[in-house]
Amino acid sequence: MKRFLLTGVCLIVLFASCSRKLNNGCPVNQICTEIFASVGTQFVDNNGNAVTVTDFKVTNQRTNRTIQPKGELPSGNLPPFYTIVNDSNKKELSTKGDDIIVTAVYNGQKVTGTFKISGGCNCHVTKLSGPEKIIVN
Repeated sequence: MKRFLLTGVCLIVLFASCSRKLNNGCPVNQICTEIFASVGTQFVDNNGNAVTVTDFKVTNQRTNRTIQPKGELPSGNLPPFYTIVNDSNKKELSTKGDDIIVTAVYNGQKVTGTFKISGGCNCHVTKLSGPEKIIVN
């Protein structure tokens, strides 16, 4: 009887340790590429010309926290491209996507754009919705 009970306990432990989920709820059998993804935007005037802004800030509405991409190198591209999030911010975002508010200042006026971006258990950050470019006046 003790042997039967011990075998049962061992089987329960074995099946519990073979769960398809990690402690954070993400699948362990997910296969992802090694690319480093980012989501960004440009600011343009009414004529579509790229402009440079100041006080660029990214806020996750769900958490009300500021997001700062890490490991991002200056692109050196003209026109300027502003990174909203990258894969270093994946854990700061939900798997289904969060509303992200981007704010900046152009010619003394505050401009904003709203994006929905997913991260979490996904392989990479992904823009689900939002403008390609933010128009300033």
